[in-house]
Amino acid sequence: MSIINFVCDIISSPWLWLVAPLLLGWVWIPKTAADDVLCSHINELQTKKVDTDHSIFANYKARAWLDGVQEDIANNTWTKVGLNAETYDPGGHFDHATNYRFTAPVAGFYLICYEIRFGSVVADKKYDCRVYKNNADAVSNQAQHSSNTDNLGVSGADVVELAAADFIELWGRHTAGVGTIDFASGETTTYMTVHLLSI
Repeated sequence: MSIINFVCDIISSPWLWLVAPLLLGWVWIPKTAADDVLCSHINELQTKKVDTDHSIFANYKARAWLDGVQEDIANNTWTKVGLNAETYDPGGHFDHATNYRFTAPVAGFYLICYEIRFGSVVADKKYDCRVYKNNADAVSNQAQHSSNTDNLGVSGADVVELAAADFIELWGRHTAGVGTIDFASGETTTYMTVHLLSI
């Protein structure tokens, strides 16, 4: 068979005209409803603008602590801890100058870790630590030691659901029967940490 005859046989073959359009992308295939949905999702992903202020990946977190002893806490009286220094607060959501509170920028579930170190404690008395959400009890813990008269730490952690603009504060109380108990100073002793976990 000559080359010319071979080429003519290929050109005249009906298989060529079936396969070639597929290889060259000439065949039109009707779209289905499923195709429209898929294309819609792809276009949404390609064109959607990420709002970093309301993204679950944004840095909604803060850690504040007590810099300087808060002295002479009144007996059996809930007292706000003046968390006046920050370890970090990238979004500026912790007020460490006036109200000593974290304000939620978005609604979500927040991990809250806290500790109050009571100084000059009286043995065998109760020392309480509480996280307030909008001036109401959200999380609390208590400690008591039969013989300790130095420092006593009360700490805890929990996940709390907050709406946007809800605020969180750290409060303490003792029932030592004296007015000489202190909130001890220190970045690792009296502090509160708040992190957004999910929306």
